Amino acid sequence: MKKLVATLKYFINLFWGIIFLLFASVQFNDPDPILWIFTYTLTALLCFGYLNTHFSSRYQWLYLFTASALSIGSYLQFPPQWEGFGNEMKTINNELARESMGLLICAVILFVQFGFKQLAKKRAYQNTAP
Repeated sequence: MKKLVATLKYFINLFWGIIFLLFASVQFNDPDPILWIFTYTLTALLCFGYLNTHFSSRYQWLYLFTASALSIGSYLQFPPQWEGFGNEMKTINNELARESMGLLICAVILFVQFGFKQLAKKRAYQNTAP
């Protein structure tokens, strides 16, 4: 069972890492591409970093810090008037809604990764405690 869970975690993080790289690759025509390419690439790198147990354990607080910053960014980016995502960029509110939800997706993934690391740390401590 542990091997199945480890394999699932591996492939889920690999999947999200690839998805975030794809998100970054379509940001070149955005009005502010550098910000979004950096954001999605950083999230992808953290997903790939999670595949390496040593990296993700050593820098687990980076996951929490980055997820918190992305959550704040998502809140600040939320449109003043919700008009949905829209099929076309009719208004700035459509763009803000999409950007806000993109940041929120990144944040949720990183919060989940941090939570799993904390859970693993707690279990390891309980197994070594007398």
